[in-house]
Amino acid sequence: RHATPRALSPPAPRRSQADMSQTDLVLDPAIRDWVLIPIVVIMFLMGVLRNNVTKMLKKDTPPTKVQVTQNNQLMRARRLRANATYIPAAAFNSRKKFFCQKDEGILMQKFDAPNPMSMMQDPNVMMNMMQGNFAMMVPQMAMMGIVNYFFSGFVLGKIPFPLTPSFKGMLQRGINLSTLDTAYVTSMSWYFLIMFGMRGLYSIVLGAGAETDDARMMQAQMGMGAQGQPGQAPDMNKIFSAEAENLQIVEHVWFLDGAEERLLRASSGTSKGRSKTD
Repeated sequence: RHATPRALSPPAPRRSQADMSQTDLVLDPAIRDWVLIPIVVIMFLMGVLRNNVTKMLKKDTPPTKVQVTQNNQLMRARRLRANATYIPAAAFNSRKKFFCQKDEGILMQKFDAPNPMSMMQDPNVMMNMMQGNFAMMVPQMAMMGIVNYFFSGFVLGKIPFPLTPSFKGMLQRGINLSTLDTAYVTSMSWYFLIMFGMRGLYSIVLGAGAETDDARMMQAQMGMGAQGQPGQAPDMNKIFSAEAENLQIVEHVWFLDGAEERLLRASSGTSKGRSKTD
């Protein structure tokens, strides 16, 4: 007996990679309850703990009498520039001479240049640096290990706007799927977004002086080379000379000059407005 030939059905068309990447994923609501929200809560509590530990380890060195005197002199000069219009010309010139007189003015005095190596040889400065780095790096390493161990491999959500494929490495850490849309965010990427995005919440809960601003800490560390070593005393010669130049170029205009004309213009404008209403 000969078997009757059977017509073979055509194979199903294979979906292209672009079609698969445009397919919306249905996420389990348990991921929100057991992955997304716990990461936010743990990071917030870790930030509060790090803020308290940093304040406990931070040691503020009280200023010396010389530093307080120099700061007060600078404040007086700046107030004179800001409020020069409220004193007569003779009073302003006498104060200006007190600050800017050559070889005798307060702002013309010379100071010893700060030695950058003296600060580095101070054990208290080095200890404060080590404690600050310890308080910043250890919690970050602990949080990264916790998120990588307990919450890795989850897709948490989708950004409501399209992104180019160049963002895939940043938003989809821990999941290597070429067909996954770039707008989806994984747990590791969510951790980094929260780490740099909770600055506003920390400022509301902990206040403006919170020690949990990672961006500010990184900028401070990167700017050490340009701004000098942390704890280094500022160069008061440059600060005083700059303030003296700013005070010398101030053009004094007394506020009472022309006060009668301003009063008459104001009164005439008021009388005209009343006449129009009548």
